[in-house]
Amino acid sequence: MPPRIHILDRSTRIILTALVLLLALVAVELWGERGGVLPAAMAQIPDSGLQRNQLLEEARRTNALLEQILRHLESKPIRVRLQTDERGGKSASSPSAR
Repeated sequence: MPPRIHILDRSTRIILTALVLLLALVAVELWGERGGVLPAAMAQIPDSGLQRNQLLEEARRTNALLEQILRHLESKPIRVRLQTDERGGKSASSPSAR
């Protein structure tokens, strides 16, 4: 069986030639840009000691605020007013600070 020969018309040959030229142009551009256009990223080593100190300082501030809230709750009396629920007649408490 003899090999088949495909004959391409002129417009198909022009399109294929243009495609080959564009692919060659892309290959040359990629090969020429091996160094990279973008600057190299400068990685920073995290300072774990500083991060730990910041975390401890934040925990201290949180503890100080919680101590203030606790002292306020211990020193001030809290009033609780009971109201009956209109729908079911059950009582619901609503705290009101002095």
